[in-house]
Amino acid sequence: MKARVRMGWVAVLGCVTCLASPVQAGKTTKVEGILEYRKQGFIVVDGQRVQPSPKMKFKGSGSVKKYDAIPAGWEIRAEGSRQPDGTILVTKMDARPNGSAMFEGEVLQATNAAEKQYVSSGKIADQGPDGKEQVLGELKTTGPEVDRVRKIVDRVAPPYIDRKSIRVYVVENKEWNAMAMANYSIYVFTGIMKDLDDDELAIVLGHEIAHATQEHSRKQAKKGLYSQVGGSVAALGASQIDNGIVKDAAGVGVALSSSAFNNSYSRDYEDQADRVGLRYVYEAGYDYTKAPKLWRRFADKYGDQDKVTNFFFGDHSTSQKRAAELEQEIAHNYDPKKDPPQKKGG
Repeated sequence: MKARVRMGWVAVLGCVTCLASPVQAGKTTKVEGILEYRKQGFIVVDGQRVQPSPKMKFKGSGSVKKYDAIPAGWEIRAEGSRQPDGTILVTKMDARPNGSAMFEGEVLQATNAAEKQYVSSGKIADQGPDGKEQVLGELKTTGPEVDRVRKIVDRVAPPYIDRKSIRVYVVENKEWNAMAMANYSIYVFTGIMKDLDDDELAIVLGHEIAHATQEHSRKQAKKGLYSQVGGSVAALGASQIDNGIVKDAAGVGVALSSSAFNNSYSRDYEDQADRVGLRYVYEAGYDYTKAPKLWRRFADKYGDQDKVTNFFFGDHSTSQKRAAELEQEIAHNYDPKKDPPQKKGG
């Protein structure tokens, strides 16, 4: 593969295990995200256990006036302190429905157009530095490989996501990579499927699905973090939106989604995808403890570079350091006895 294409696709997956900061007990902590799971005594938001304190100040929306009535899929903003076991004991909480926000419709329209183009052409393609089309691989819509991804995705995706809204594709390419668009279309390379077991593939898919559930493409477009739009597919999506200002913003969404085969997401969003994605894997009953070892396998395959020379991990630490921090994160946040997963492994 040529350098630009390799950098793009590998970069997306390269941040599958970018880490959140290690847990610090007692420190004032703010948590924002989607209520993914409700369990006895706590809820899970942003991959973290969130427990109300006896005097918690709660602000709901509409008919939801109490903490116990918050539906899964709602947006949560909370503030509290990290306990020694990793749980966040919350003193303030705000809950509201996850409605349609700025640029969401435009990003979805653009990614739908890109997906349609991929399917109709039967391939994933990007534009190279010379302006010519570079085909990343044949697109498979059926077959045993698609069935395997489908099975894992259905198990890993959080309960509030309608499985019928998720489309799964496999790309004939020897590299290790995967991507989930904002519109819940998921693409996985055959190379990574051949080399990873189901637990490891679930870790990859959990991270990518988290980018979609947390609406990172739309949020990053809103922040105006522009990324280079590569390829005719991206242009196709943006050209279908008439409003001038919105069209420019949607172009950002296209760059982050339909042509998100580059390292487009910010460090905060990659960190969140790690936290949330690993929680998906845990709740699905897959072996989440394989994540650090998997990251080291990525380092072995593609190399481990420092902050300056590592061109597709931006300002993150080296792969080996992240793997070590991930082990610490798992030790702080996951205890099957106190917090049993919703599904059994196997």
